Amino acid sequence: MHVRLTESRPDKEILTYEIIRKKKKKPDYYKHLANTLDYKQIKELTYLAIQYKNLEALMGLLKANVYAATDALDTEEGVRFFSEKAKDSGEFMPEIYFFVRRPISEKYKSVFRRLARQSILKLSLKITSRGIRGQFKKTVPYYQIGMPEFSMDETIQHNPLKIYKRSINYKDIYGIERKRQKRKVVLILDTSGSMYGRLLLNAALTTSVLAYNMEKEDYAIILFNSTAMVMKKINQKKPINSIIDDILDSEAVGFTNIFIGLEKGLKELNKIKENRKSRFGILITDGNYNRGDDPVILAKKFPKLHVIGMPAENDAVQGIFTCQEIAKAGRGKFYAVNDYKEIPRALIELLSHT
Repeated sequence: MHVRLTESRPDKEILTYEIIRKKKKKPDYYKHLANTLDYKQIKELTYLAIQYKNLEALMGLLKANVYAATDALDTEEGVRFFSEKAKDSGEFMPEIYFFVRRPISEKYKSVFRRLARQSILKLSLKITSRGIRGQFKKTVPYYQIGMPEFSMDETIQHNPLKIYKRSINYKDIYGIERKRQKRKVVLILDTSGSMYGRLLLNAALTTSVLAYNMEKEDYAIILFNSTAMVMKKINQKKPINSIIDDILDSEAVGFTNIFIGLEKGLKELNKIKENRKSRFGILITDGNYNRGDDPVILAKKFPKLHVIGMPAENDAVQGIFTCQEIAKAGRGKFYAVNDYKEIPRALIELLSHT
């Protein structure tokens, strides 16, 4: 026991110095120094990190011992620290929430969840372009709608004789009125695995981006791993805040069953019978499934199924091939991303051309 404390003391002294000094390091640096420390020491140093407003040190301590660090954060001081930090940017809050959501008391859990949700909403507004929406062109008489986009082709097509006789007037000119195509979309998100909640963060952020882009359209949200969960039904009116909270409190587990995710998604999509062309699914996965039947079989039953393929930790080549096969069977588009952070922008790109 004496030897372990002697060995740990230099790291505690170094870590104390690094927390206090103004030049901050990356969280993993603090984690490395904290790995030799016991519960009480990490809790004490977490209080110190709060006192000196060192966010990077605090995140490193959470990684070293989440229970000891959360014990210090489960206080008025901890909540006040993060509430103040979140005012600046808050992009770190979802990751913090995924660390503390189990060990923290119910009293403060709701505060951390609210800060995480606000961060996600803020970031999704930054990512999303409110002008990108599914649209179709409709030509109408120019004078009916004021100053729309002018259409030479439609004007010639409707007035060939008047143009020939040069007797065309203002009421003969046609413009283009752009109307949003109302779509019915099922978003099917792979949340298998853990990675410190990054997949759940992506699910929450992607859902928020979808909600902003389809605020007056119908959409459903399906999360799947070894099972599938309907977070929002296609004909359900559910506030985006509630959806994000549900996702933040859901679980990411190891097994992957793409088939069951598609099955749930197709069931939601089939609730809408009219206008088959405006109904489609969007699957986001790494393509590597280890449970359930071949998803390519079910993809054929969708009116259209698009796929965003994220990088797999193991056997990325096979995963991408499976994603491509699913998109091909679903007569949809395939988008490959190099990092999970690119998924929301890929979703916007897909929605803008669908």
